[in-house]
Amino acid sequence: MTRTAFLAALEQLLAPLPESERKDALSYYEDYLDAAGPENEARAIAELGSPEEVARKILDEQTPAGSSAAPASPARKPRSRWRMVLGGGLAVLVLACFFFQHSKATPVQPVEPASSAADSSSVPEQTSSSYLAVPADTVPLTIPADDLGESTLQIPLEKLDQELKLSLNYGSVTFVTDPSLTSDKYATFQFDNFPHSPVLRHTGGDGRTTLTFEMPENWQVAENAPEAMLTVTIPADALTRLIISLETGDVRLAPMQLKTLNVALTNGGLRAEDLTVTRDLLVELPAGGCMIDHLSVAEYANITATRCIQLHLDGDPADYTTDARTDNVVRIGSKTYDKRYTSTGPNGILNLYAKGLIYLNVDEQRPA
Repeated sequence: MTRTAFLAALEQLLAPLPESERKDALSYYEDYLDAAGPENEARAIAELGSPEEVARKILDEQTPAGSSAAPASPARKPRSRWRMVLGGGLAVLVLACFFFQHSKATPVQPVEPASSAADSSSVPEQTSSSYLAVPADTVPLTIPADDLGESTLQIPLEKLDQELKLSLNYGSVTFVTDPSLTSDKYATFQFDNFPHSPVLRHTGGDGRTTLTFEMPENWQVAENAPEAMLTVTIPADALTRLIISLETGDVRLAPMQLKTLNVALTNGGLRAEDLTVTRDLLVELPAGGCMIDHLSVAEYANITATRCIQLHLDGDPADYTTDARTDNVVRIGSKTYDKRYTSTGPNGILNLYAKGLIYLNVDEQRPA
């Protein structure tokens, strides 16, 4: 398990603690790993144990056995106990790292590569827990389909009404709009068929939330595994700014109204039904295409795609200030333009580029 994954999992497991207590605990474990150094970080994490074990020790110290409800003020005393334990462990670790650096390390035995049809024997023993841990120097191991799971996260709408940022290096994202949700409700984030690895969450007090998912190092998903999908259920007008960054998935957007939309997909395409963007629309699809059934953009849109771009604009394409360039042709209604189409209008600025074809207000649906 990486340092980032360990600390993120620990932060989630320590959620019952007051914020100041939780930050204090995380700060001590950050110091612990800093003292180990990057070259000994993996060993230090292994010696600490799983995030669940560490969190259980801290929470047990905070709520001694036999007590009813822990009062607010005496919480300092039990906290000092785990501070002392950790401080002693930190000193031992520093000494251990010093002697380790000045001794001859035992050579690491090579690890046999996992077969493409890996069974449970190719997976470390830790896979029975909530988090997967793999030494950084091993070859990639395959995650069997039965090691993929699901989880649900709910976030109050007020914590993401200014900005929601999703950054995943694995999986696709689908937005579902629910008009029954109001500002005092929660947005739901449903993770299906993801490896059991923690989702990193950062929520600011200014209505901004970031969710990050990173595949465990040196893991790869079996070819027969079902598609990993994050489904976000939210009111159509709940977000102001939406930023999505994916490495290996597609994005599908239900009808939404946004001020700013920024989508960057390394290996994927964008599909939207009814999209209103009042300020900036920025889309980068170096290996995919873009299809939007109905697009209303008030100020500026820039879409770059390798495959086709198909947009059905709100109004006549001639009413936009458009620069559409392609290695093929631009088709607007029944008219075709070789490699480039430009127009000047009052409705907004459209900069479009695709290696594939560009379709504007073409009734016939074509794959993106």
